[in-house]
Amino acid sequence: MGLGKFGLGTFYKLYKAIRSIQCDVVHLHLTATYFGFLAVLLDREKKYFVTSHIQAEIERGKSRPRFIIKRICLKLKLLHQVAISGQNAKSVEKVFGVPPIKLIYNGRACANVTDKYDEVKREIEGYKPHSTTNVFTMIARCNPQKNIPRLVKCFNKLIDEGENVVLLVIGNGYDSPTIQSIVKQANKHIHFLGQRHNVVDYLSCSDFFTLSSDYEGMPITLIEALACGCIPVGTPVSGFNDIIVDGKNGFVAEAISDEAYFNALKRAIENKGNVSTDFLKQIYKENLSMEICAHKYEELFQSILKTRN
Repeated sequence: MGLGKFGLGTFYKLYKAIRSIQCDVVHLHLTATYFGFLAVLLDREKKYFVTSHIQAEIERGKSRPRFIIKRICLKLKLLHQVAISGQNAKSVEKVFGVPPIKLIYNGRACANVTDKYDEVKREIEGYKPHSTTNVFTMIARCNPQKNIPRLVKCFNKLIDEGENVVLLVIGNGYDSPTIQSIVKQANKHIHFLGQRHNVVDYLSCSDFFTLSSDYEGMPITLIEALACGCIPVGTPVSGFNDIIVDGKNGFVAEAISDEAYFNALKRAIENKGNVSTDFLKQIYKENLSMEICAHKYEELFQSILKTRN
């Protein structure tokens, strides 16, 4: 049944835990939606919500039992689903046959640079062959959805064509044997830095944030980049399609392909001056801060509870 590290007892334990809590709303995420279905079915004094963090097609493909249980709960209106982007909302309605009750973008607390900022700035300056070099940063653990072969291929091509760029890749998993052959093909101006806990410092010292993904839900790293005034460049995945208007507050590839992503990178370099970093920070403050996100969830929960009363 795809229980992973959990056992059958997890269903009952979570049911007991939820049942014992005096509350009106239970907000489930990820695998808790599956293991919490006993509570959803039996403890009907509470209202249940789930946030969809990935495209529904991917969710369906990962575990058939989890998908079926969630679909039944949604169809019977035992569970309310929240989407995190417009593309995500369409995916939910198409796959589950039930539109999300609300679209609420992910939020992120505003993080300030750390006491390592000056050290990071010197580190990045050391990677740049010239003072005018454009610095691209990708923050992601090594995962097939991030399409690292596309990332390396397109940046190799950029550098081979004479573009004055460096790429910093932050995240773990790039030392695994399955990806090492790709990493070894990377140009010397592509640097795999491993995991960093002060990504705000790196984004604040970079010109561009980039993702070469095949799919996303709503990338938290995209929100962090906007908060830092770092210009986003990426494939037209969920999140990018909602927030980024090509040429205005970032650059979006016309398709999910190597060629389209490469063209978006070229366009970003050529039109960098057209994007205001202050405007990016404003978008974050007005739409994607944790305060905004929490307020919208609170409004949703209150509206549902009012209809019950």
